[in-house]
Formats: sequence, structure tokens, C-alpha cells
Amino acid sequence: MQAATRGGLKRLAGGAAIAVATVATVTMTMPATASAAAILPPVVKASSSGNSITMSIKNPNPILSLTGCQAFVINAKDVPAVVDNPAKLLDPGVVVYPNVSNPLTLFGALPGQTVNSTTHEIPTGLYGVVGGCVALLDLMHPVIDEPQVMQVGLLPGGSSDGSSALSFGS
Repeated sequence: MQAATRGGLKRLAGGAAIAVATVATVTMTMPATASAAAILPPVVKASSSGNSITMSIKNPNPILSLTGCQAFVINAKDVPAVVDNPAKLLDPGVVVYPNVSNPLTLFGALPGQTVNSTTHEIPTGLYGVVGGCVALLDLMHPVIDEPQVMQVGLLPGGSSDGSSALSFGS
């Protein structure tokens, strides 16, 4: 009789585990889909001087959205790919600043916050500065603002350094 009870309990536990996993999957995907549609892009202001870029990022999302925003410095050649697919921000080698291998860096500005940062020693070249917001429950679907081009350092040919608040355009 105990053997039959053990088998029944195993089936019951297995069925309960499958039900819990199904409910968890549905719960995780439903809010993620809903939150992705409601995420607002951040407001980013950036300037460069020498080999530094200073950025200000404002997260316009409501507190209960569980959305974090961050300003990213990316190689200029990667800007079109990021505009087409913001999840490219997570690809290795695309982001120069911050270190996106740590997911916590994606949440620089919490809902309602404005955060200022400066990154030093960026190699000379052209970069895009783009702000992105992502919901905690849906890290693979960031929403970005319009990228800005930044010239860092002295480019070949004698061009002076400084910020260029030019958009990459369409």
C-alpha cells in the first residue's frame, strides 16, 4: 500500500511542478510583453572634452514600471545595428561604456531619477551616445532614444575635439 501511495505522491508532485512552471512562464511573459510596450525612452544629454564624455540621463518611466535607464557610449559603426535592434547593446564589443556584462549596469537611472556620469580615457574616435531603458522583467527588449554623435580626442587631419550633438539621422 505504501508503494502505491509513493507513486501517487510522485505523480501529484510532478503534476504540481509542471503546473507551477507553466504559471510562472505565463506570468513572466505576460508582464514582460505589457511592460515592453509601455516603456518610455530616456532623455540623454552628452558632451565630450578631450578623451572624456559627460552624460546626463533622465528616466521618465513611472516607479512601478521596474524600468532602469542607462546612457551608453557605442562605436559609431555599430549605431545603425543598435537603432535597428536595441538588443544589440548586449552584444560583446558594441558598448564602450558601461560594462554591460554586469546586468546591474543597465539600471543607472531608476524611475524618476536623473543621473550624471563622466567616463574618462575613451580612445580617440567617433562614438554614438544612446540612452536605453529596459524593464527588469524583460531585459531583452530595451527602448532607446535617438543616438548622438560624439567626437572624442583629436582626429587625424587636425579636427578639433569636442561634442557634436548631431543625430545620426534617418
